[in-house]
Amino acid sequence: MKIAVINATKVSIDPVDQAAEAYPGLEIFHLMDEGMSWLGKKEGRISGKNLARMISLIHSAEELGVDGILLSCTIFSPFIDQLRMCTDLPLVAADIGVFEKAAQLYQKIGTIVSFAPTLESVAWVVDRCKKYVKKDFDAEIRYAEGAFEAAAAGKDDEHNRIIYRTAAQFKEKEAIVLSQMSQVRALPLFKDYPIPVLSSPSVSLELLIEKIRKEK
Repeated sequence: MKIAVINATKVSIDPVDQAAEAYPGLEIFHLMDEGMSWLGKKEGRISGKNLARMISLIHSAEELGVDGILLSCTIFSPFIDQLRMCTDLPLVAADIGVFEKAAQLYQKIGTIVSFAPTLESVAWVVDRCKKYVKKDFDAEIRYAEGAFEAAAAGKDDEHNRIIYRTAAQFKEKEAIVLSQMSQVRALPLFKDYPIPVLSSPSVSLELLIEKIRKEK
């Protein structure tokens, strides 16, 4: 099985590769365009020209003969339905997968955002879960300021501390969702955490593999 992962930042590559280790024989192709995250941050939205860049990468993935596509960048999640119209391949947005899983299992969660431009898209994903998965699903969103920048600079320890401190601010939650793939590096700090902590790489990869197997 071959899967293409479309990335808008380098920090999402290692988390996907680590999650893929659970599937021997799985081949991962990473397609990268950091310009997409730069444009999203600059423009404060996903413009038509930025969406066109994503569609171009989806077509590039098709040319590789992959079985499915994983979108690691959460800022494109509100456009998942339009993007699925651009390919016949199974297409999964990482954060939609993990939030739908959380909505199936829990009612009240806390979720951490570390890349500011994704605050609106994460809120959109939560609303989508309320519409399609669980009407009374409740997700409190907190921004871990400085975490993404620390990860991008290679300061993993600082990134992890910020993520953990942000998680500690949640009260009376049943679980925590780490909404960005880059946050998975903080998981070791949550080893003995009193409530479950869900991350998008493993959940979304499992979901995509399930979709591929059903279509074969």
